[in-house]
Amino acid sequence: MSNFLQVFRVIFSAILVSLAIPNEFFLLGCPSIALISLVPLYIAVAECRSYRSAFRLGALHTFSVHLFSSFWLAFFKDFAIFTLGASALGTGLIGGILGRMLYVPYARHGDRKKPVKEAEPKWSQKYLAEGAGRAAYAIPFRVFWFSCTYTLYEWYKASGTGFLAYPWGTLSSSAFPWRLFMQIADLTGAYGVSFLFALCSAVCAEGLLLLKRAPNLIAPRASLSALKRTANVCIALFALSFLYGAFQYAKPRKPEKTLNAVLVQQNSNPWNESSDEASIMASEKLSEEKIDALKAKGKNVHLVVWSEGVLRHSFPSGQAYYSLYPPEEPLLEFIKRMNVPFIIGGPYVADGEIRRLSNASLLFDAEGNFRGAYEKIHLVPFAEVLPGEEYEWAVNLMDKLVGISAGWKAGDQYVLFDIPCEWNEKRAKSASKIVSLAKDTGDDAVEKEMPLVRVASPVCFGDAFPSDVCGPLHRYGSDVFINITDDSWSNTKSAEYQHFVIASYRAIEYRTTLVRSTNAGYSVVLDPAGKIVADMPLFEQDALAVSIPVYKHSTTAYALFGNWLPFVFGVLIIAYCLYVSLAFVFGDDFIYETH
Repeated sequence: MSNFLQVFRVIFSAILVSLAIPNEFFLLGCPSIALISLVPLYIAVAECRSYRSAFRLGALHTFSVHLFSSFWLAFFKDFAIFTLGASALGTGLIGGILGRMLYVPYARHGDRKKPVKEAEPKWSQKYLAEGAGRAAYAIPFRVFWFSCTYTLYEWYKASGTGFLAYPWGTLSSSAFPWRLFMQIADLTGAYGVSFLFALCSAVCAEGLLLLKRAPNLIAPRASLSALKRTANVCIALFALSFLYGAFQYAKPRKPEKTLNAVLVQQNSNPWNESSDEASIMASEKLSEEKIDALKAKGKNVHLVVWSEGVLRHSFPSGQAYYSLYPPEEPLLEFIKRMNVPFIIGGPYVADGEIRRLSNASLLFDAEGNFRGAYEKIHLVPFAEVLPGEEYEWAVNLMDKLVGISAGWKAGDQYVLFDIPCEWNEKRAKSASKIVSLAKDTGDDAVEKEMPLVRVASPVCFGDAFPSDVCGPLHRYGSDVFINITDDSWSNTKSAEYQHFVIASYRAIEYRTTLVRSTNAGYSVVLDPAGKIVADMPLFEQDALAVSIPVYKHSTTAYALFGNWLPFVFGVLIIAYCLYVSLAFVFGDDFIYETH
């Protein structure tokens, strides 16, 4: 019965986490559920009897969260055996390690058999004192240990596993309805938000455990006092986060430039189409309608953005193909007629001698000429890249399992696009000015007066990775993120919104504008505070004409130091584990005397 109850608690916690994350019921997430979502997990680990049991409970929890919240990975055609199955098993393995780490404060090191002078080891005596309520020193420690460890787990799963990283299923992705609390991301990244939610769950769980033990406590006041102090710290951290968030959210920000753009959402799954003609024709029609609408308002159109994977034929060789195709109006002729630069998702071949395609953002100038590409750097394992593809046996195995024998080529260069735009009429006056006697004439002089916006265009899941994608793009000088995505294969609202809320942290972390132009949604423009400037509904064929605010490039604490918070947590956890391990070398007296 006890084992059944433990399993029930863990699965119930997994259900709560999955309900907190954007899902089919709460489209943008439910942060109020996130606050208590880990309570059952905390209690289950606290009542474990061994590291082995804790490993199983941790693995079951993370495995269940992955299945419940990322079920839409099963729609990834023949790759589902890897995208959902293998990823769930991998997440469960990491969760097992999490469970063992969460159990560390509860492990009875003094219970091991060893010769001691005392009748009872002093380490065990401390646990007895804790259980009687006489010494409640461990309550704050357990609460913060749990919170730090769980935050470190989310970082490791989302970033620390390299190309296998998977930032979905995190507590931080539930916070979008409470954007005031998200504002700390420019200091801590998304992991500061995860820490707050885990901390609240841990405090609540300790309160429930104290109520359960209350009839057996000899001196309950000590335990209650320790819990109150811990709760006060939790409340203080939430209050400070709220105040900082309110300040940043209400802070006036004046854009320097304006980029008038058309975002196209053609709502057609390219996987179900034999050619790209229908998608191109639909995109051309939507683009022209919105371009004409902007021009009717007296606005210049600076950029048109189509989603990932619209084009089938690779560039640069595709220049000749799309000068004649589609027959109704060739793509490049259409771009020339619109006289507007385009960013379109399609394949790119960097090395003509080796036919390896990259999933890329392709840039075309107003004359319809292909000007360059950003190749997707962080590829989806088993779907876009095949681990072990340098080995013939691995290639043959993948070919037999899912019918693929080659993947995309990962990009190895961070590419930015300079797009002509216009100055914002209300931009702040520069604090400095240079009067030059240099003889600038002709086109060069005009070009210097023309404002440019430096665009970073991460592809698909690229906007979910701050460390190896968005962070470097921002450091190299990007003024705005314009993500192109095709999530239409998922067929679920939760998949679209989960991707969006994860990406939304990039706007806050780097205090920059985030634009998402997607095939089926969620197409949206966010300002540096995470406020929605404009958006389109899911799964509708439409286009959005929007004036994108472009702000002065700024450097935040997160941009400078990256994921420093989980790093600090990791150092502290390792230090404590080393400290405890000394008990096995020097005995219980070492720990007792140094406490």
